Amino acid sequence: MFKKTQVKFKTYKSDAAPFFFYIEIFPFDTSRYISPYVSSLIKTIEKNPVVPIPMRVDRVFNGDSSILIRPREPISFQISEDKLAVINPYHFLLNGIKNVIYFSEIRSSETLYKSISRKNVISWWEKTRFLYGNLNRLEEDFSSFLRAYLHTMVRNYVEGDDLISAAIQYCQIIENICKKRMEQNRILAEIDGKESSVKLYKVKNQTYYKKLKKVSEKQYHPELVDIEIINYSSSNWPKVTTAKNEVEIDVKKYIPLLFYDDLQECMLLNLQYLEENEKILLNPSTLIEKKIISIIESKKFNDDFKNKNLWWKDFSKIKPELFLDKMFQSPL
Repeated sequence: MFKKTQVKFKTYKSDAAPFFFYIEIFPFDTSRYISPYVSSLIKTIEKNPVVPIPMRVDRVFNGDSSILIRPREPISFQISEDKLAVINPYHFLLNGIKNVIYFSEIRSSETLYKSISRKNVISWWEKTRFLYGNLNRLEEDFSSFLRAYLHTMVRNYVEGDDLISAAIQYCQIIENICKKRMEQNRILAEIDGKESSVKLYKVKNQTYYKKLKKVSEKQYHPELVDIEIINYSSSNWPKVTTAKNEVEIDVKKYIPLLFYDDLQECMLLNLQYLEENEKILLNPSTLIEKKIISIIESKKFNDDFKNKNLWWKDFSKIKPELFLDKMFQSPL
């Protein structure tokens, strides 16, 4: 009997599939990609530092929705007495979505031997951009991760200070937060206005025999946690996260441990690279040139500026089809 060909990634209806982005300090490793086509794709985004976590390539390929984590306030940090560094949500997400789409094509080409379809990619984004997942702790932590980049890498760049020490500090801040969350083994879940503290994982003692000797070890099992999902496709985005009138509300599951475990691993690896001093850092100037980060006078950080840099919108100006057009023009 012939094995049935896999035509799409396996997903679960109960999985909310939340994701966000962090700012990477090193280019992607292009050496592991052998295929000329895949190699050309990874080289296109090699120095794009807005990296998705987790990689929701399954949802993009299948055309299913995922949940974009949304900080509740503009992301900024005072980098000098009179200057402020601010993350521009539109340009940040524009570069992040580009990476998501390219990685989806890379993964599907390697795993399914298929390309992503224009229809499914657009379907994924049109469903995703209207959804809000009530993930207060993750919103706060990812806001802290972005502020850490502004506080370390951007500040040192603007002041002309050492970027290596800034990169070490940046990675340590994120690694420490992830470590703390996993050690606490607690995260808040908010459903229908009611908060509860739930575990990230369960610990079980597993006993088995190895070379005729009895061995006991701890095993960690990630927990599925409820997430309240609000669909704003039938109404305008409200000004506050608590507005839920006349909108579709659903409850699904997600694995919060994925975020902290994966990101900690990335930061520990980066710290190792920094110690070995064998990789070239991505300069923060690129993010400033691409308008992902703005450097402004502190006095200009007024209500009008803040409103223009909110994450609380549908980002209708982000058009994934533009990335698809360029991607499929890549030489084989």
